[in-house]
Amino acid sequence: MEKLSELYKNDFFITTLKKYMFLTCGCILFSIYASILLTPSKIGTGGILGICLSLNKLFSFKIGITTIILNIPLFLFGFKLLGKNFAIKSAFIVVISSMLIDYMNLHFSNYHFIPPSDKLTSAIFCGVVSGIGMSLIFMGGGSTGGLDISAKIVKNQAKSIPLSKIMLFQDIIVYIFVGIVLGPQSVLYALIMSFIRSKTIDTIQEGFSSSRQCFIICTKSEEITSSINAKLNRGVTKLDAVGGYSHLNKKVLYVVIQKYQLPALKLLLKEIEPTAFITVSSVNDILGNYKQGTFSV
Repeated sequence: MEKLSELYKNDFFITTLKKYMFLTCGCILFSIYASILLTPSKIGTGGILGICLSLNKLFSFKIGITTIILNIPLFLFGFKLLGKNFAIKSAFIVVISSMLIDYMNLHFSNYHFIPPSDKLTSAIFCGVVSGIGMSLIFMGGGSTGGLDISAKIVKNQAKSIPLSKIMLFQDIIVYIFVGIVLGPQSVLYALIMSFIRSKTIDTIQEGFSSSRQCFIICTKSEEITSSINAKLNRGVTKLDAVGGYSHLNKKVLYVVIQKYQLPALKLLLKEIEPTAFITVSSVNDILGNYKQGTFSV
């Protein structure tokens, strides 16, 4: 058991390290998308960033600083509803990404960065880069701030609604304002970009953050169940079973975990009962009392 405890200490450290790697990489990608790809292409977008782009066009306000100012009341609201850790992580991301956006805007403008001449290509590429960046930030347990916070709030209340669809609906509201300031053509390309972004998020969710259902046939059911409860924070359903060949009484444990937890489950079984039989399959949708981990879009 000491070996198992040490194993999970290492696993906790690796998991925490992955969270901040996701947050950092996502923050950098989001900043590149906003400053280097989106702004020079004169393509609109939804959310707080879309409002900031419009204010930059009207009054030459810096996009990053304006983003921080507009996010302050939203974070005060989100701090109470979404919890301390999520709000602090998201505030950190907003401050860092906003500073990077203003820095990159200044730096690349000095080098006369020229975006692709084809706006459709720019819109598609912006959608892919922003989708990857946002997915990494969400999987790290944070947010890009602004309307992403309200999307998380709605998602927590209506778990059956995909987060990408909530974000798309919110974007449409902001597009009216963006269309008036930047022009209707900007909004048309922004809609294409938003669609590509939502599909990118869905793809990452299916490929990385999806859930797995596991059937475990074992004899040391109590010890395995306790370890799954404590180490993976997952509930377990127990079923009685009899071996068709051995005629021995066994237990079948049913548990649903996220894909990233599967290696930890295999290590747990290897330490407690190496001969346990386990089957793993994908889960398309989950309703009821199921808690998503931080590596979830």
